[in-house]
Amino acid sequence: MSLLKPKTQNIPAMPLKADTMVEHYKIGRVIGVGGFSVVYSALDTKTNTIVAVKEFYATNCMRRARDGSLHIFPKDQEHKYHIGLKRFFDEGLTLSQIDHPNIVNVSNFFRANNTAYLVMRYENGKDLRWFIKNTDYVPDEEFILSVFSMTLAGLKEVHKNSFLHLDIKPSNILLRASGVPLILDLGAAYKFPSAEKHKVHTLTHGYSAPEQHEKTDLDLCSDLYAIAMTMRACITHKSPPSAVKRLKKDTLRPLKDTHGQYYRPKLIEAIDRASSLDASKRPQSVDEFVDIMTTR
Repeated sequence: MSLLKPKTQNIPAMPLKADTMVEHYKIGRVIGVGGFSVVYSALDTKTNTIVAVKEFYATNCMRRARDGSLHIFPKDQEHKYHIGLKRFFDEGLTLSQIDHPNIVNVSNFFRANNTAYLVMRYENGKDLRWFIKNTDYVPDEEFILSVFSMTLAGLKEVHKNSFLHLDIKPSNILLRASGVPLILDLGAAYKFPSAEKHKVHTLTHGYSAPEQHEKTDLDLCSDLYAIAMTMRACITHKSPPSAVKRLKKDTLRPLKDTHGQYYRPKLIEAIDRASSLDASKRPQSVDEFVDIMTTR
């Protein structure tokens, strides 16, 4: 007889039951599930307001007990749990330092149920990934300029606080009912410049810059590559090719060749320049990107 080692692949999350109390927050419905977290609507019983509560729940190394608490499983995955928990708290610490209308703001973060929670303002809206996948809407120039000017203003605030976001992508930009975008999920953010060279938590194929994949020097323009790829995805309704594939054989056509007739030349130029595999050829700051994008 052989003993099989338990597999550690992700399994579906088992969310907290509605009406469960966590601290003074009464859990409501699930509004988002990822591989490392579950997001709930909740009632803050102290202020009688609806908030969003994000629970650290890494399904590849955690399981829910009957009492609602989370525990490491299998036991040999403890290192993954501690790495993920640190990253989650780092996100809370990062977001608590940034106050900007286009950046999700954390009002509280705490430990409970053998895991951790972030409390944020509840926002109505859909992320840009939803629009790309579920609509045929080809955004006009006004939409692109409006949404991404505000998104870039939020990213500038992240950079101003000496952080790189490192995970800009359509699913991390929420478009609120008012049309105002909100940058989500700073779980991959890290101090810039940092003594911890090449410490990258998250890679998203199609959006992460080549230097993130290659673990070479990161810079402000690494986030601008991701912004450009997100803008491209909105315009084309297609996910861009991974930087890894582009480094082997670059099949990405410049937008000026495919969509140049639909948008102002400088807007297309900003996107195409920021899409460069060569970091030195990209705009080097948010201000430079915006200057190119908004020039007539």
